This record gives sequence, structure tokens and C-alpha cells, in this order.
Amino acid sequence: MIYVVAIIYIFIGVSIISDIFMDSITVITAATKTVKVRDIHGNVIEKEVLVWNGTVANLTLMALGSSAPEIMLNVLETCMTLG
Repeated sequence: MIYVVAIIYIFIGVSIISDIFMDSITVITAATKTVKVRDIHGNVIEKEVLVWNGTVANLTLMALGSSAPEIMLNVLETCMTLG
């Protein structure tokens, strides 16, 4: 019974951490920076551009995010069996 309660507790913790990670993906991919560019008349204007290419960022970070629970469980299991 204790084992089942511990597993449920661990899975809840993993789900909370994974949810925070997925929210951080949104924050990272929404980042912008201001750059100075010249318009067609030669005037310098400031323009906000995305730091990340949306497609590449989402594919990379989502792959990492979807694997995060499995990675964390494997790290936890490895740490438990080291000693």
C-alpha cells in the first residue's frame, strides 16, 4: 500500500513539474527583441522580432518536454539504486 501511495505522489510531482515546463515553453517562444532596420527610404526604424523560429522552437522544446517525465523517473530510479 505504501508503494502505491509513493508512486501516486511521484506521478503527481512529475505532472506538476511537466506542466510548469510546458508553460515555460510558451514564455521562451514568445520572447522578442528590438532590432534596428532600414526601411525602403533609408530611415532607421526599430522593429520587434521573435528570438526563436516558432516551428523549430516548438518542435525542439515539445520533444524535450514530452520526454521530461520519463527522463525524471529514470533519474529518480537510478539515484535510488546507486547506493
